[in-house]
Amino acid sequence: MKKIKRIAFTGGPSAGKTSIIEIIQRKYPSYFISVPEAASILYSGGFPRIKGDDAMKHIQRAIYFTIKELEDMYEKLYPDKIQLCDRGTLDGIAYWPKDSDVDFIKSVGTNMNDELDRYDILIHLKSPSSPELYKLSSTRNEGHKLAVELDRKTQDAWSLHKRRFIIDDEKDFLIKVEKAIKIVEEQLN
Repeated sequence: MKKIKRIAFTGGPSAGKTSIIEIIQRKYPSYFISVPEAASILYSGGFPRIKGDDAMKHIQRAIYFTIKELEDMYEKLYPDKIQLCDRGTLDGIAYWPKDSDVDFIKSVGTNMNDELDRYDILIHLKSPSSPELYKLSSTRNEGHKLAVELDRKTQDAWSLHKRRFIIDDEKDFLIKVEKAIKIVEEQLN
């Protein structure tokens, strides 16, 4: 069996990706290294969040290349650790303007198979279905309705991944955490 080197946690906004990655990292610090969310790094560092299709293309390309560089750097710095990635390279498909004359994959100069193969395991965490459970943050400004739509689009973007697991929304977040930990443990044993 191929050695597991990269697990992507994906899903719509406020799905719990960052929190679950932190919990798994703390539970098994000698096995995992957390790769931070590129969008949060860019936005909190002052990258402009401008509306419009042309701006969104630039934003998503910047996120894509930041993800790749972070993952490649962590692979070199921590070769014996499994990466827990806060989003994956194909997440940008969900945010890409639908009426664009160039699709996301071509825009970043890659192909679907290479991006799918980049991650050994993919865990999709669904965004909260209830508006009451949805939380905004300093880098998350999508409303609940848009978050649900982005969740669906993100799920579609990864539909061809061979080891994809989908964790439904839970009213009790700890149940979602336990499900994610169980998937990781089972896949590594």
